[in-house]
Amino acid sequence: MERRESFKIVIRRVEKPLEKSFEKDFDWICRSLGFFEQIDKEKTASIVLREVVRAACKGKPITSSSLAERIEMSRGSVINHLNNLIKSGLIVKDGRFYYPRSRSIYRTIQEIEEDVDRIFRRMEETAKRIDKKFGIGVE
Repeated sequence: MERRESFKIVIRRVEKPLEKSFEKDFDWICRSLGFFEQIDKEKTASIVLREVVRAACKGKPITSSSLAERIEMSRGSVINHLNNLIKSGLIVKDGRFYYPRSRSIYRTIQEIEEDVDRIFRRMEETAKRIDKKFGIGVE
């Protein structure tokens, strides 16, 4: 069984924008996944993720250096955002190259949902055993 490195899943309830546009929808998904913090006024995390996905769609893996050049940002800042996206389970690193977790944003969301479901199933099983030890009946 393949063991995946642990990552942190953050889901926030964020009102979806009324105006439909690629950028607003993409940003809404990123906000819902906890990427826009108060300090990220420029929505850099979203820009970094978008560029990683674009590169993969073109079949051209991207390095932190080429990404920093493309978005005109320091390599250190880009690496910080890439590391946060890796910790969130949205992108993966292979050598010097960064890839989206899946080639599709839709499939990535499905995979995150599957991860959450799997985690909750394990917690439920453990909680039942704990309740049994306490003598609490579980229906």
